Amino acid sequence: MHLNGVGWIAAIIVGGLAGWLAEMVMKSNTGIFMNIIMGIVGAIVLNAILQALNI
Repeated sequence: MHLNGVGWIAAIIVGGLAGWLAEMVMKSNTGIFMNIIMGIVGAIVLNAILQALNI
């Protein structure tokens, strides 16, 4: 699997923003840091899946 640098950076930024937004909307008590990390992980996993499917 080959992911270029821009793909990783975009996944981290978008994932971080998604995690932060989820924290604001859901009012969860897991902490904003954990939500941002989970958003980043989710974005990286989705990025890898889409790359594997050539999308």
